[in-house]
Amino acid sequence: MSVASRSPSAQLFAARARRQRLRRLFGVLLALLVLAVVSGLVWLVGWSSVLSVKSVSVEGVPSSLTDEVLSLAEAPVGTPLARVDTDAIADRVADLPEAASVDVRRSWPTTLTIDVTPREPVAAVSADGSWWSVDDTGALFGASDSRPDGLPVLTAAGDDSSSDVDDAVRAAGVTVLTGLPASLYELVDTVEARSEADVRLGLADGAEVRWGTADDIDRKAEVLLALIAAQEEPPSSYDVSAPEHPAVNP
Repeated sequence: MSVASRSPSAQLFAARARRQRLRRLFGVLLALLVLAVVSGLVWLVGWSSVLSVKSVSVEGVPSSLTDEVLSLAEAPVGTPLARVDTDAIADRVADLPEAASVDVRRSWPTTLTIDVTPREPVAAVSADGSWWSVDDTGALFGASDSRPDGLPVLTAAGDDSSSDVDDAVRAAGVTVLTGLPASLYELVDTVEARSEADVRLGLADGAEVRWGTADDIDRKAEVLLALIAAQEEPPSSYDVSAPEHPAVNP
């Protein structure tokens, strides 16, 4: 039977069938094309050298520490950026004493960025023949041959034997120091933590402050500043360990 002799309904059915076959064929071709594109992108990002690590950027630390950060990082130059274990690199760099925290991120297309948040010194400690900075957690870092400028000196029970320092005692001294208002912190030259209950401050004018525990820091600071303001001459010592019953010793 010729096409011309087919009924209109048969011709319509055949046309619909052709369109369906074309749609199915187009769908298969489109799926294959999408699969090829996705596969290409996966290979490009995860396996090719096009987006591999070609440079490493270190931020947050002075240039003097950059080489040490890079050495600890052991960044896999040449490895596709997407496959780099950034957590492992951050953990290695975190071993740097000067690092408070470390964040490693991918800076596309080919750079690995290591962002180090440095420790902020609040005091200085002398141990093992060197001077160390101390941050607000009590961690020691930044060994130096001379006392760091502008930092009060912290001593704690056990400092004479270095390795036997009681961390809780040192932490008490640090807690007191970091809790002081700036106006009082600037007056402090030394901090001596004899025990967790006996922290003492040495002021720049030579007076000693018996502070006591690390409790009630705000109240003790308020009382001490008032006592200092009321003196015409620096006394030998202040006692604010019981802030409701302070004492001044000439």
